[in-house]
Amino acid sequence: EDPAASRVEVDIDVASVRTDSDQRDGHLLSPDFFDADNYAQIRFASTKVEPVDGDTWNLHGDLTIKDVTRPVTLTFEYLGVLKDPWGNDKAAFSAFTEVDREQWGLTWNAALETGGVLVGKQVRLEFEIQAQLAA
Repeated sequence: EDPAASRVEVDIDVASVRTDSDQRDGHLLSPDFFDADNYAQIRFASTKVEPVDGDTWNLHGDLTIKDVTRPVTLTFEYLGVLKDPWGNDKAAFSAFTEVDREQWGLTWNAALETGGVLVGKQVRLEFEIQAQLAA
């Protein structure tokens, strides 16, 4: 099937966000950032797929964080098919994008004594995806 004809919709549990710091992860779930108690899901819904080259595509879509929806473009790469430990075929994909977190109302920050701020505006979002063909 032509990947350009497919629609991709993903719901991500906010509680699954990981940064390799338990303290930072807890802060991200607070009302200062994602407010996980009131907004438990981040949603991506594709609007268009454009081939780049070989196994790489640009996946355009709408990213909803909290109650704000903005367009984004993910660089999406097909990594091949593999078998999981139970013998099921899974297609593997990797995707990433960079966004300005403040466009989604994630504006918390703290000034540093040495100048500047604690949290940068640009955030790199990375996704590792396994998909199984629906029955």
